[in-house]
Amino acid sequence: MSERDEDFAVVARTRIEARNRERDRKAAKRSRREQILLWLFAPLLLPAAGAAAAVAVIEAEPSAEVALFVAAFLVPAALTVCLARRRGWLERVAWPLVTVAAELALIFWVGLVALGYGPD
Repeated sequence: MSERDEDFAVVARTRIEARNRERDRKAAKRSRREQILLWLFAPLLLPAAGAAAAVAVIEAEPSAEVALFVAAFLVPAALTVCLARRRGWLERVAWPLVTVAAELALIFWVGLVALGYGPD
């Protein structure tokens, strides 16, 4: 092997290692961002939005809007599944359950009991 070939190999190896470090850095940054979004949205924001929509449907006319009431539960759960898509199978099942449980708690405890919304 000539000196020129060895220099080329060293330069190529260095470039590959730099790309690998950059790829790992971007993956770690994406993972942190997804984790923060998941912990912020799944137990807090999505259930609050779904509970507000469900209480609004209950206040309007509960019998005529069953599809909207069901959608108020399914949409936040589906968005939570999207946020947890890169997690393990247990988290992909557990996070939507957390979202639905938090939404139910908000509907009954805050919307119906504390604020007095719902049918008379």
